[in-house]
Amino acid sequence: MKIEELENAPAWLLDAKTHNADVEIINGVVHWRGGTWYDGTWCDGVWHSGTWYDGVWHDGEWWSGTWHDGWWYNGMWHGGTWHDGEWHGGRYYATWLRKSNHSLN
Repeated sequence: MKIEELENAPAWLLDAKTHNADVEIINGVVHWRGGTWYDGTWCDGVWHSGTWYDGVWHDGEWWSGTWHDGWWYNGMWHGGTWHDGEWHGGRYYATWLRKSNHSLN
């Protein structure tokens, strides 16, 4: 479903810069099924697939997809590819595929 079609979408999601987002809200939690995230602040939710280019991640679960840049603050990383960015706490449960020289704090 497109973001603008959601009922009771949180402001952080409405304010994000995205393209072809496929999302739904289940029991009050945002589930990102696919699309491209260009900028914004993620505030808890479940990322199933897609491409992240920039922004700030605050909590939630990442299951699959490609991360290109941005700031990660807490949350759980289950799988996917990390290309660049800054890691500031959280847990990862998969093989870490990092392709940058930035430190993982």
